[in-house]
This record gives sequence, C-alpha cells and structure tokens, in this order.
Amino acid sequence: MSLNPFTPFELEPGPALDAEALKERFARTTSDLHPDKFQQAPEAERIAAEIRYAELNRAYQTLIDPRQRLLALYELTKGEKPRDVQRIPPGTMDLFIEVGQICQQFDQFFERKRAAGGALERAALMGEELTLQDTLITLRGKLEKLGVTLENDLSALDARWRAGDKNLDALEAVYRKYSYLARWRQQLEEREILLLTGE
Repeated sequence: MSLNPFTPFELEPGPALDAEALKERFARTTSDLHPDKFQQAPEAERIAAEIRYAELNRAYQTLIDPRQRLLALYELTKGEKPRDVQRIPPGTMDLFIEVGQICQQFDQFFERKRAAGGALERAALMGEELTLQDTLITLRGKLEKLGVTLENDLSALDARWRAGDKNLDALEAVYRKYSYLARWRQQLEEREILLLTGE
C-alpha cells in the first residue's frame, strides 16, 4: 500500500475507529480540495487538487470498511499482505457449508424457473420459492449475528492492540472473517435480487 490511510486524518493506526468521527474528519480535510472548487483554476492546480482529493477519498474508503482497514493495518505493520487468505476462518466452517449449499439450491431453482415453459409450471415452483425466501431470511440472520460477534472481536482486538499487543495472527483472523462475511453477504444479495426481479 503506497499511502498510509491513517495519516491524512491524523489517526493512530489501529483495528477499530469511530466511523462518525472519521466522516467529520474527511469532510473537514476535503472541504478545501473538492474538485468543484477548482473548476476555474489553472489546469495544474486543478489536477493537483483532484489527485489529492482522490487520495483522501481512497484513504477514507479504506478506513471506513473494517475489512479493508484491517488489511491496510496488517500491511503497514508487517510490510506485506497476509498469506493464505482463502483459508476458512476458525469457527465459520458450518456457515461456509450452509451458504454454499443455499447458493447451490438457489441456482438450481433459478435454472428450473427459467426452463419452465408455462404459467402452470411456474406456479408449481411458487412453494419452493417461498421456502427459499424463508431460508434466505434465516441465513441472513445468522450472518448478522456473525457481524455483531465480529464487531465485538474487533473492539477487543483494538483494545489489546492499543495496549501494545500487536498480534498479527489475531488481526489476520478477524480480517479473514470480515472477508468471508462480505463475500457471503454479496452471494446472498445477488440471489435475493434474482428473487425480487423474478428472473
């Protein structure tokens, strides 16, 4: 990572932060650099302001997302990216299997629905679609519980980190859980959109 995302906002690097305070700092830091203020400026000045604004925006986007913030912190501390990030985080194997199975069921259902020739065939699939919707709601609830647990893990990690225990293994473990949670949420959201659009 070329830019330390914590530096522009004068933040001490750590796993957790106050999102509202970060938003306020971002607004203050960028208020004089917004591209709209440089529309009439000389080209070199306008380009410099656009570059600086883009850098600040990239730093903000990194910090506001816990997964990206943890990755940036790991890279800043260790000087390299974590290895073996595809390894399933401890304690999440059941969810990993469940999300995979549900996604497979959804995909098979959508194939049958697309292949259904008439209204009667589509109507026959309605019960299965309702069951899948219920399953989706239940699984989303499990992911939300994992999200709450992760927020607690992040707070605990942050307290230890700021007390001097810069345990990169613990940092990587929380980062990987956030990564998988983001992936699972995206997979379910994609299928939920298919259900809503009826495609």
